[in-house]
Amino acid sequence: MTIVLDILRHGLALPAGPAGDRQRRLSPEGVCRLTALAARLASEGWRPARIFSSPFLRAMESAEILARAAGVPPAVEALSALEPDSEPAEILDGLAGCGVMAGHVLLVGHQPLLGRLAGYLAGADRPLSPGMLLRVRCPHGLGRGTGEVVLTLLAEETGRG
Repeated sequence: MTIVLDILRHGLALPAGPAGDRQRRLSPEGVCRLTALAARLASEGWRPARIFSSPFLRAMESAEILARAAGVPPAVEALSALEPDSEPAEILDGLAGCGVMAGHVLLVGHQPLLGRLAGYLAGADRPLSPGMLLRVRCPHGLGRGTGEVVLTLLAEETGRG
């Protein structure tokens, strides 16, 4: 039961306003970089079966940009386990609760949680900068030490010729 997780830290965001951190929007630069990343993924035939995002606005916007620009049909699903104060095991429990056991899934959230998730799965924490995507392949399902990072993409790099 192989599962492939594309783990994406949300794009560059604007500072928090009166509505607080949960309602921070992506910056214009963040939108541009993620659109370039989505175009690159689309050119490679990227098609996750499910897309999950933290319910924070900047993460939802990031997930929607990738889904729309890459022509991916599934709707973005909010997963509270991707909120910043969660633990990696909570994400895995949340995915299991949604029936995710195999296939290709996009997760969009926040640092340091996503770096800790990569470490939980692949053995070493990895800091993710805004707009960075890590692909973790887990050939025997999700669990501590079951994965390997097989791809790293940074949104800003994809926008260059």
